[in-house]
Amino acid sequence: MENEIQILRDFVGGKISEKDFEQQLYTNKDLEKLLSDPKPNWRGTYLQDTTPFLYLAEQNYKSVSGKLNAQGTVSLFLTKTGIEVTPSAKYSDEYDLLLCTSPKYINAGTEFIEKHILPKDKTLLKTEQKQYIKQRYAELFKYQTKPPKWIQNPDWLIKNDKPLFFSGQIEIKNSDLFHDAGWVYLFVDQETKTIESIKQFY
Repeated sequence: MENEIQILRDFVGGKISEKDFEQQLYTNKDLEKLLSDPKPNWRGTYLQDTTPFLYLAEQNYKSVSGKLNAQGTVSLFLTKTGIEVTPSAKYSDEYDLLLCTSPKYINAGTEFIEKHILPKDKTLLKTEQKQYIKQRYAELFKYQTKPPKWIQNPDWLIKNDKPLFFSGQIEIKNSDLFHDAGWVYLFVDQETKTIESIKQFY
């Protein structure tokens, strides 16, 4: 299993790509056996009802969060088996870039962000990447005068991979129809002119 341990170390350390690691995961039977070993006690962790192999097999290796999850799981596995490893900052840097550039009033999932927001040009400097991402958010998530001021988690409506236009919000207060106070957020499908709404309560 020495070769398989090295594969795991190389993935965590950034010496092999997530694509190569995923390929090894599906074709290397010894690696599958190693990661399916029932001996380690995973009680109290997110792996207690599964195995590292099954968890890793479920990850989306084209997704920033999927790659980071996989790296964290392999790192945990190696640590659990007494093997020290220094994780590469590559995947955490990618994830941090998503977090620091995403406006707080937008809740787009990582798949949408990677498909429509992140630059395809990987040679851009970090400052250029941030500028591009901010520009894409501004182009896709449009609003009338102000962005929504959510009282719960952001819930910007996206239909058919297209964010709807935010028209405004109406306060719900002392209403006979609702027990609680809150806001109604109005969104417009710019193609069909259909108005859709989201309600949030305190």
